Amino acid sequence: MQGQLPRRTFLGGAVGAAAGALLSGCHEPATTVASSPTPPSSTTPRRVDWQRLTTAIRGRVVLPTDPDYAAVKAVFNSTYDDSSPAAVVIPESEDDVRRTMEFAMTDGVKIAPRSGGHSYIGASAADGAMVIDLRRMAGPIAYDGATTIATVAAACTLDPVQRALAGHGRLIPSGSCPTVGVAGLTLGGGLGADARSAGLTCDALESASIVLPGGDLVTASPDEHADLFWALRGGGGGNFGVTTSFSFRTYPTADRDVVTMRFPDPAVADVIVSWSQWLATSDRAIWGLINIPVGPTADGCTVVLATPAGSGARRAAELVGAIGASPLSTETRTRDRMDFVHYFEGGDGASRPRPFVAGSDIIDDLTSVAAQSIVAAAKAWPAKVGGATVVIESLTGAVIDIAPDATAFPWRRESASIQWYSETIEAGTAWLASAHRAVQQHSVGGYVNYLEPGDAPKRYFGDNLARLTSVRNEYDPHGVLGSGLDY
Repeated sequence: MQGQLPRRTFLGGAVGAAAGALLSGCHEPATTVASSPTPPSSTTPRRVDWQRLTTAIRGRVVLPTDPDYAAVKAVFNSTYDDSSPAAVVIPESEDDVRRTMEFAMTDGVKIAPRSGGHSYIGASAADGAMVIDLRRMAGPIAYDGATTIATVAAACTLDPVQRALAGHGRLIPSGSCPTVGVAGLTLGGGLGADARSAGLTCDALESASIVLPGGDLVTASPDEHADLFWALRGGGGGNFGVTTSFSFRTYPTADRDVVTMRFPDPAVADVIVSWSQWLATSDRAIWGLINIPVGPTADGCTVVLATPAGSGARRAAELVGAIGASPLSTETRTRDRMDFVHYFEGGDGASRPRPFVAGSDIIDDLTSVAAQSIVAAAKAWPAKVGGATVVIESLTGAVIDIAPDATAFPWRRESASIQWYSETIEAGTAWLASAHRAVQQHSVGGYVNYLEPGDAPKRYFGDNLARLTSVRNEYDPHGVLGSGLDY
C-alpha cells in the first residue's frame, strides 16, 4: 500500500519558502499514536523454501542474508529502516507475480505489495512478510489517442506518468510527489490539484489488472469483477491482491495561474472559513489549499490558488474580498502543465527518504468553530524546537459528483481533508494525538492514504466498511494480503 507523499512536497518553490520548514465515517475517538509505531506483523512461518520460489521466477528473491537486503527493503518513511520482512521479491513480469502469489498461498506466507514504497506506516516493509516490490515492472506509459485512455503499470511513479501524458496534452488527476507509485495513490483515492475539475485519481480509473491470492490474473472493471473494481477505487492498497496495471480516463491539460497569498496570524480562522465557502461555489477549474506552519516561530498561513491562466489576480481579489482581510504578500505566476507539476513536486529533495509522523482528519463542515479548533491544534506544538505543518484541502467540485457509496472512498459530502505532518518524531507524535483531540467533534474520519498505526478501519471507510469487508473476504478469504489495516 503506497499513499501520497507528505504535503511538504505539495508546497514547493515559493510556497515552501513562505511556509518555512514543512514537509497527494463515523465519529471515532481520536487515536493515540505510539511513539515508536511498528509495521504490521505477519504470520509467515520461520521456515520457508525460498529456493523453490527463486527457481520459479525470473526476478529476484532477496533474503536477510543477502548483502543488499537493507537497501532493497527500505521505504520512504525511514522511521521503518529497522523493519525485517522475511524476503523482498522483485518480479519482472505478471507471470512472476502470479507464481509468487501461488507460492505465498501454498507456503502460508503473508504478502505486502509495494509500488512506490510511500506507505505512511511502512506497510510495504512489514516485519515477517514477503514484500512484492513491483518497481522493476514500471515500464512505459501507453496512451491511446483514439480513446484517450492511458494504461500505466502499478509501480510507475507520478512524475514520469504526468510527463508522458503531457506530451499528448493529457493528464490524470493525481498527487504531487514525483516518486509516489500510481497503485497506492489510486487505491486509496488520490487527492490532488486536479480534484475539483476531474475528481480523484480513483475516479478516473476505467479498469485494473490484479493478481489474486492463489495466482489468478483478472481484470476488474464496471463489467468484470464489479465488486472488486468498486473496492479498488478508494479501499486502500494491498487488501485484495497485487494490482499490476491501471487504465485511466484522461483529461486535457491547460496552463494555470498559481497564486500564493500569505495572511497574518490573527486572520487564520477567518481565512479557513471564507476560503472554504468561497471555493465550494467557485468555478471547478479553480483549486486551492491552505497551509498553516506549526512551531515556535511559525506565524499565519499561506493560501495557494490554481486558476485558469490569466484569471489568477481576479480570482485572488474575489477571495480576499470574501475573507475581508488583506494578505501580507501575493505572488502570481502562469505555468504550463509540467511547470505546474514540478512546482508542486517540491524540488530535488522531494524524493529523499526521511523519518516522519503524519495523519489526517476529514472535517464534516468547516464552520467558524471547526476553524478555530484547527488553529488551536496548530498552535499546540509541544516542543521548543522543530516544527510541523497543517494542510487543508477542499473536498468539493468534481469530488462530490460521485455518491459516497458508489466507490469505496466515502468522503463525498464532507468539507475538507486535513493533513497533519511532522519530521520531528517524538514531539510530532504527541502533537498529532493532540490535534486529533482538538478537532474531534468536527472530524468524521480520516483519509486512508494517510493511514495511522492502530486506527480502526471504520475511521477510514465509514459506512462503506461492511461492503469492503465482504469484498475482501471473497477475494482474500485466507488473509494472505497484509496492508496494515485489517478489516
